[in-house]
Amino acid sequence: MEIRGAYESELEQVVELCCLAFNPDGHERYWQYIRGDNSYRLPQTRVVVVNDTIVSTLRVWERRIRVGASLITMGGIGGVCTHPKYRGVGYASALMQDTIDYLRMIGCDIGALFSIIPEGFYRRLRWTSFPLYGFQLTLDSVTPAEAPVGWQVTNFNPETDLDAVAALHDRANAQQSGTIARTRAYWDMAPSRIRGVLPTVVARRDEHIGGYLNYEIDEKTVEVREVGCIPNNPEVLEALVSHFLRVCKAQGVEKIEGAFSVQHPFAERLMARCHGELTPIKDAACCIDAGMMFYAVNLPVFLRRLVVGWESRIADAEETFPPLTVKLPPLNNQQAALRHNADGTLQIVPENTDTVDLRVDLTEADFWQLLFGEIGWEQINSGASVSPEISAFLGTLFPKRDVIFWSPDRY
Repeated sequence: MEIRGAYESELEQVVELCCLAFNPDGHERYWQYIRGDNSYRLPQTRVVVVNDTIVSTLRVWERRIRVGASLITMGGIGGVCTHPKYRGVGYASALMQDTIDYLRMIGCDIGALFSIIPEGFYRRLRWTSFPLYGFQLTLDSVTPAEAPVGWQVTNFNPETDLDAVAALHDRANAQQSGTIARTRAYWDMAPSRIRGVLPTVVARRDEHIGGYLNYEIDEKTVEVREVGCIPNNPEVLEALVSHFLRVCKAQGVEKIEGAFSVQHPFAERLMARCHGELTPIKDAACCIDAGMMFYAVNLPVFLRRLVVGWESRIADAEETFPPLTVKLPPLNNQQAALRHNADGTLQIVPENTDTVDLRVDLTEADFWQLLFGEIGWEQINSGASVSPEISAFLGTLFPKRDVIFWSPDRY
């Protein structure tokens, strides 16, 4: 058995294996994942070779994800599969373990995947589930409302609108935990287009695009994939909602699905206008059909990338904090501590005798949610036997946030 990056001459075998495992009609699609991605490199296709035959494979997608307001280098893992004749031997497990070493070698701080199989396989390999939330809304009747004056909603034109939409996406998601940072080239790549990254409509005023909406109608159900708009501009949101509901009525839509939180302003405006039953959904199974999981490849480096954002929060806080060192919960058998210095700076350091143990029963899943902001320190503070000063310090670093992973960024 040999585990390594694929050779050029082996890519047809890889594509055929993906077709066998996932979609017999996916030959062109899987080749586009390779040929249509200008960031692709052969080592990103990981393979297990036995007697000159590829028996198992996966693909690594190099991305940057926002954890809080900080950008983290991430290795996305997709297309994990093993030939049916070779399953149950442990090839996929060995491949996954080797891939962690590959992620470490190329400088990824964390790994992420979406599991379309029961998550137990990945949990045995120390991957941790992360909840994604969505909603379903039945469309019974709609409260009419005047569309905001001056805003026009039109079909998206990739030749004239894409540059503005890409810039707006960056602006709208700059502080949005969970989102993927998209380069301008990302929007043009075949894998992104295949996964539906392009908006359906844009909202503009005075020829300037201030919002966009990505949705797809399938018979009586519409899936909202992504919303982007100028921050703190209720008019553009109202224009998008009004247009969207008119389209739903014209197409006879009965159910709206969204793979993002019901607290999102677009979802809140939908609920205010629609008189239907709202069903919040954990893991956004309505639109994502796979659970998200994380792995800490290099915990100390990962945490150091969060330090600048944490220091900004401390500088903006109304209170000052004493020097202290807090032992952070472990991830993937890695332990680190957070030191707050007298000058307000932070350091990630090894655990030492001066470390304060939080004495809180936090699981790895809890810590991932704390880092992203899916839960805040105030939600777990009641079980902590730490001083008020340390509790206030951690509350400053770990606020509750809405976490969104836009569905077109799946891999």
